[in-house]
Amino acid sequence: MKKFTFFIIAILFFIIVHCTLKTENCMCQWYQITLPVSGIVDKMQFINQNSGWATVYQNSYVYALIRTTNKGLNWTIIYSDSAKVKKFQFINDTIGYSTGKSNGNYLISKTTNKGYNWTIIRSSVSDVDNGFYMINKDTGWVSIFRYPNSYILRTNNGFQTLDEISTGFGNGPSTLYFFKEKYNGEYCGYVLNPLNLYKTTNSGYNWQYISCNEDGNTKSFSFINKDTGWVVFNSSTGNNSKILFTTNSGINWTLQYSYPMFYGLGNLQALNKNIIYCGAILFYNIILKTTNSGLNWGSQTSQINSNDNLYLVDTALGFSWSNSEVARTYNGGGIINSIVNISDSKLNSYLLKQNYPNPFNPVTQINFELPKDGRVKLVIYDILGREINTLVNELKQAGRYTVEFNGTQYASGIYFYRIQVEDGKSFTSVKKMVLLK
Repeated sequence: MKKFTFFIIAILFFIIVHCTLKTENCMCQWYQITLPVSGIVDKMQFINQNSGWATVYQNSYVYALIRTTNKGLNWTIIYSDSAKVKKFQFINDTIGYSTGKSNGNYLISKTTNKGYNWTIIRSSVSDVDNGFYMINKDTGWVSIFRYPNSYILRTNNGFQTLDEISTGFGNGPSTLYFFKEKYNGEYCGYVLNPLNLYKTTNSGYNWQYISCNEDGNTKSFSFINKDTGWVVFNSSTGNNSKILFTTNSGINWTLQYSYPMFYGLGNLQALNKNIIYCGAILFYNIILKTTNSGLNWGSQTSQINSNDNLYLVDTALGFSWSNSEVARTYNGGGIINSIVNISDSKLNSYLLKQNYPNPFNPVTQINFELPKDGRVKLVIYDILGREINTLVNELKQAGRYTVEFNGTQYASGIYFYRIQVEDGKSFTSVKKMVLLK
């Protein structure tokens, strides 16, 4: 009997240690990873679930090009003359294009061996570093800056020639995106340059400014077709960030989510009509996600402080980064903690309610009330007092809230949930709940 008890204890010890050391095997959500070079990730792209590249800004105009062949678990530096490769796009696993700068000249380069070597195609004193987008190995567009205007150039032969086709966007970095399929015989696309969004329906020759019908600027955009898309919009009058949705190419917009901080939301990416992700900035450890086209948004926990930039390969594999921190998910970010503002009516006091149902299996709801705006942190603990899940960690406006906790990945037992609110003063409350499976 003693031998059997010792064996069970040993097995449990191994599982605990293994899960502690191997975060990936413990049903985590977005966990921090280490890259082979220090610096700030500038660009990331995967050509399939295994093969991907990223550029990492180090200093001045020095960038490192790194590559992974195992879903981002491990990365290798593959190109050292990195001034040539800042912005890049791979057409397939072998062929890619890049823009960069060397000796005062702006460069367009090409690789035919997975990024290990690059050949300069064009060198110019004009700034071709703003942005570019290719729909195949031959056809693409480039945004350049020649004082005082930006211009759109097009190539039909892999940058052997470039034709100037449009002008007038102002200066600053731009983000270009075109759809590979044609509509009425023409390519449609969008450009964000630098804080305003434009669209084209005739292959880039003419561009139309898209208004969100309020003061502010567009932070990021993502469209699944020429009509349906989302933007992060920073309102200069409401002092908040918003997620807006359109089904008619930006003629009309619907508010889907409001974040109570100017520049509080980062970049977003729509994987399909239902699943959309959006990063949050400024040390709140969260990533927003919806699975029903933005009708309801919830949050996922990240191990890095700020999640300004996102790149989702598919519904399972994704990356988030800001400054020198990078996080990775292999399971779509895991559980979504549903956060719904039930009412913004005036309240007199803070309140953390008992979860319902209780006991529960495996989902329960936690309600709390805020009489004032404040930073809210709602955490789940096991019976030993170990923090196992952070449901909320962000600024919230005054109101009544419902947060969903899913205990699928946890064992039956007693758990505690604790809320802490900082609004100049501090409010804390703890309650017990029981998970029965």
